[in-house]
Amino acid sequence: MINLLEDYLQNRTDMIIDNVCEKGHAEFVTELSAELPLQAIAEMMGIPLEDRKRIFDWTNSLIGASDPDFAQDEDDAMGAMAELFAYSNALQKQRRDTPADDIITTLLSADVDGEKLDEMEFDTFFMLLCVAGNETTRNSVSRGMHGFFEFPDQWELYRSDPDRYADGMVEEVVRWATPVLNFRRQALQDYEIGGVKIKEGDKVVMWHIAANRDPRAFDDPWTFDITRSPNDHVGFGGGGPHFCLGANLARMEIRLMFKGLAERLPDIRLAGDLAYLRSNFIGGIKAMPVEFTPTPSTHTVPLARLGSAAGASGTTGYGGARERDD
Repeated sequence: MINLLEDYLQNRTDMIIDNVCEKGHAEFVTELSAELPLQAIAEMMGIPLEDRKRIFDWTNSLIGASDPDFAQDEDDAMGAMAELFAYSNALQKQRRDTPADDIITTLLSADVDGEKLDEMEFDTFFMLLCVAGNETTRNSVSRGMHGFFEFPDQWELYRSDPDRYADGMVEEVVRWATPVLNFRRQALQDYEIGGVKIKEGDKVVMWHIAANRDPRAFDDPWTFDITRSPNDHVGFGGGGPHFCLGANLARMEIRLMFKGLAERLPDIRLAGDLAYLRSNFIGGIKAMPVEFTPTPSTHTVPLARLGSAAGASGTTGYGGARERDD
């Protein structure tokens, strides 16, 4: 399914850049980095076009629960979760009646050890897909672009041959950005690490961002280097059952977006202060103004969606570019 999406996502990438290229300036997060991940995960899940803004807003409230720009208090986040679960319930009922070629139908027909997902398991997995498929790649692209701003020699190197440096660029962007800062696990047995005793049942928080800056694992870890090799980061998790399911999709989105920027907005540069998301879980950027020499639009024509008609999500705020009316 991911390979089938590439032409569609390339088309979306072209349209996203079309929306800003003639202006000479943009708000990077809201106009460039947010739209592609949202469209990709929504496409794979079969979420109707008209519902995507709601998905976007709900996930913002959940991830931004500690940020007053997105949730005034805990009740806002809990309300968003309740609405997302209600939507999930309605969608699964619809797919049971009318199956489709999407992830939702696949989940409903799958079984684990001979058992189907129950309603709560499905709702929780649906929420995970919405958040992980939208927020994380958006922030990888935003923070990766900021990495290029801080190390302009790397931008010059990358745009000299985007195809040659694509793989290394993607992995370094993920290492540098580490959009999921930490994750909690529960110890299944007694263990000792670094002189600290962990008992069975204890909760353990693993800081991915610290691991990806560990000088024992990376030479000069505070340098953004797209030629870094090896680059055994844990931006997608450390392997095993908890490895990111969307890793290949995220890699594709990062590759498409940065290649488009390098080829069409080659002198893109920071034009103001950044605004960071207030969160100890997601390393997010809320706003990052940029400027560049205006370039002509390609006037890209939307491809028909794999499921229904193509178009924009119509999102605003913390990510999401609107389509132009012309």
